[in-house]
Amino acid sequence: MTIHQGSTENYSKIGSGFCGTVWAIGLDGPAIKREDGGPSRSLANDFTMHQRAIDAFRKLSSTKSCRDRPSVRIPQCHRFISSDDTAWWTKNLPFFPHRYSSCNAISSERIPPFPDDTRALLVGKYCHFFPELRPQIMTSTSNQACLIRPYIGRQRTYGTAMNVRSRFRGFSLQNFPLHIDQMAELGIPSDDIECYAAMMGEALAALHWLAEIDANDVEFVLAPLPVTEKCHNNITPTAMTNVLGKHTMWTLDFDLCRPLTMDFEGVRNAVNAFFKNDPFTPRPKTNYWTAFCSQYLRTAKNVICSFHGDEVNVEDRLALSTHFIESVEQRK
Repeated sequence: MTIHQGSTENYSKIGSGFCGTVWAIGLDGPAIKREDGGPSRSLANDFTMHQRAIDAFRKLSSTKSCRDRPSVRIPQCHRFISSDDTAWWTKNLPFFPHRYSSCNAISSERIPPFPDDTRALLVGKYCHFFPELRPQIMTSTSNQACLIRPYIGRQRTYGTAMNVRSRFRGFSLQNFPLHIDQMAELGIPSDDIECYAAMMGEALAALHWLAEIDANDVEFVLAPLPVTEKCHNNITPTAMTNVLGKHTMWTLDFDLCRPLTMDFEGVRNAVNAFFKNDPFTPRPKTNYWTAFCSQYLRTAKNVICSFHGDEVNVEDRLALSTHFIESVEQRK
């Protein structure tokens, strides 16, 4: 997307991380991810791995019927913008804040933020120590970009729950961390949490055995579906409606992903990535582990048999997927 010079809108920052910052103009335009973060991060790799993930999810969808529920969404990745793309930066740089310069960037589909009702729920529930500041939090541009990070694999610690000053200083609705005990506290049904876990299992299996990437540091967020959402490939998008409103699960951020070798060394790398990542997924011997690992193994079998049956030893590849789950369960 190119913003024309006659536009009166500027880019607003809607997110930030180690790889860089994320910007957008309005809800319908693309998200622009700038490579202005840590020097070890690469948006070129992010773009390549993102494309592999999109291709894997598209292939997975082709094997499913409308009765199959777990389906994580992935933002469409439009283009890679190099730092020396003079035409793009000449037209678009004026809409970034003063003194920003050109850099590598990615233009992708923006994940829709939660609406005011959901944001008010989170602010009222988790920022009640400073009620006089709630209006400021609700109206700030940064907090309007509300996505929720579902941490099924972790409960809040005592310090997180009780340290009032720390909680307030760090309060943000961007990538809001919602731990498993908070999901119960808000009244999110157990069936929905089980669906979240199954969706993560399906996504991780597709990334491992179809995209053949280690899924290192990928993120999952809860967010609404696009306003213009349509059924693609005869697959009805999965959506839940609960106290958070109507939403689904998205996966994003592939800059630290690496190709996954189809052997035991590759499985070890995938297991290491699993535990290095934020605690999105349930952990072994917890309530939602069965939903996660059952869907992971079911999806792994589906994609291995559907797409690799003629080129690899299916039994060996299936054994690797089982070895991944067993290795996670045995890790202390």
